[in-house]
Amino acid sequence: MPIQHDPADVGAYARFSDTSVPRRGLYDYIIVGGGTAGCVLASRLTEDPTISVLLLERGSVHNTFTMRCPLLSSSYAQGKHPSVRWNSTPLTAANGRVLEILTGTVLGGASRFNSMLYTRGSPAQYDEWRRQGRVGWSYADLEPYFIKSENAVSTSGYYHGTEGPWSNRHFDKFLFSSFSHAVKAAKDLGISYTDDVNAPEGPCVSCAKIPVTLASDGKRLSTFDAFLPPLITTQRRRLAICTDTLVTKIDFDVGGVQPVASGVFFKPYESTPKQRPFYARAKKEIIVCCGAIETPHLLLLSGIGAKDHLTKHGIKVIKDLPGVGRNLQDHVGTTITYKVPLSDTFHALESSLTRALTEFLNYLIRGRGLFTNPSVQVSIFAKSDNLGDDAEPGVEETNRETFPDIEIMPIPHECTYVTSQKSQGFFSFICVPLQPKSSGTVELFSHNPYANPKVDLGFFTREGDIEVVRKAVRLAMALGERMRTNGYQMENHLIPAGDSDEQLDVFIRQNVRTTYHYASSCRMAQEHDTVPGVVDDELRVHGVSRLRIADASIFPDVVATHLQAPVVMVAEKCADMLKKTWSATN
Repeated sequence: MPIQHDPADVGAYARFSDTSVPRRGLYDYIIVGGGTAGCVLASRLTEDPTISVLLLERGSVHNTFTMRCPLLSSSYAQGKHPSVRWNSTPLTAANGRVLEILTGTVLGGASRFNSMLYTRGSPAQYDEWRRQGRVGWSYADLEPYFIKSENAVSTSGYYHGTEGPWSNRHFDKFLFSSFSHAVKAAKDLGISYTDDVNAPEGPCVSCAKIPVTLASDGKRLSTFDAFLPPLITTQRRRLAICTDTLVTKIDFDVGGVQPVASGVFFKPYESTPKQRPFYARAKKEIIVCCGAIETPHLLLLSGIGAKDHLTKHGIKVIKDLPGVGRNLQDHVGTTITYKVPLSDTFHALESSLTRALTEFLNYLIRGRGLFTNPSVQVSIFAKSDNLGDDAEPGVEETNRETFPDIEIMPIPHECTYVTSQKSQGFFSFICVPLQPKSSGTVELFSHNPYANPKVDLGFFTREGDIEVVRKAVRLAMALGERMRTNGYQMENHLIPAGDSDEQLDVFIRQNVRTTYHYASSCRMAQEHDTVPGVVDDELRVHGVSRLRIADASIFPDVVATHLQAPVVMVAEKCADMLKKTWSATN
């Protein structure tokens, strides 16, 4: 079915309960959120031609050249984005700073404008989830789902897929000499180099080449492009996709042993609050895939969350579930920056029309060059407890044995979003603690579904996090110093005033940023766990029937890597769970 843009084409004008006869607004499954996970789930569920699915997305398709070109669609371009942006609450442990919150409004979600990095994370972290009681979530359980979606072009091994719809590949070569210098500096500090960051037996501490989800012609390969291409969206008659549509509330049948998620109310995204909503009902289940900010927001609006919070906003309590929105995690970023030769940075595109046109033609003709956005070609992973005072790593362990808590990304441009001189080149290290102990919250700002939720990122509110960032910054400074010693032309631009703990802490709190890796706000854990859970091991919301969540919000803890590959894995696993559940039921 062609993609729709009008809720009237897919929904009923009033709530109904009779599911015995076909009618408009009645589907087997309803997926709320057509982002990174939602596109995968819709594709997999409709592989069975007898299954009907409604996919509702508040954003548009945005199937334009700009959105297919990696550089132009990325955050680096700083152009108009298919996203909603608003401010966080002040960070109490970071000088009261206010950071930008961003959520996607486009089919494919963040996979349409992120850095395209394909990293699974270490098997050791998933095995830790299993030790914590998460049945079915060890790496051995999850590897088949990574393989199922993947078409690995540049790497091989039993743990890689070659028949999936979602391709990843390395760039042919380092497009900036700073990458080669960063690799050499890492090796000098005892950090080994690897071509396959996703190898289960690979080194945990490493300087790794990073694959990206890029098509052979140089176009961005989002989950929308890979899992819902025109061949699927036009030929699967029982797949209904409606964009520009806001789901305002999940509907429940109450009165039984527990509430049953039965349908959703939704409106045109640009409608007025007074406009009457449309309705759709699910014969089987509703799956929420709105991401770690909007998923808890929708649950709260629908009456699932902490009783006191819901009552405060005049919302009828369907299920008192305190874990909803309670454990929001993110990867903090702290950037140090150097002045480097202009020609060896993305800034050359801003300062030279000739260079920009040359690179643009290279992209149009060959699908190569800077417009493929090779901003992160390598990344350095480390463990803070193995770093000595000289910032050099100690004992080497594999990804099966342990997982890193530091990532340092060398990036050939200025990453602090501060306007820089167009005649100057910049090189940055983004220092990221991968296993934060701190967490924040997602709460209602009001009962109005059009109002953005109140988000507290909670950075540095738990002891220990800032110590890890200190070690990351020290390691980045050591890498920069070694690059300079090895002959790369670098001049300090934005770095700490000194190496003491106090000086580093001042710098970190002044320059902390989000990496938009929101996760764990509806974590998979027991309902009354020390950190309360929201979904069980089958991704079913506690105390509610026929409602699941499949996105980054369910991670027990934020995965110690970039999130898009783990999110796709969750969607693949959720599709399999649903098929098995309803096959057994039937």
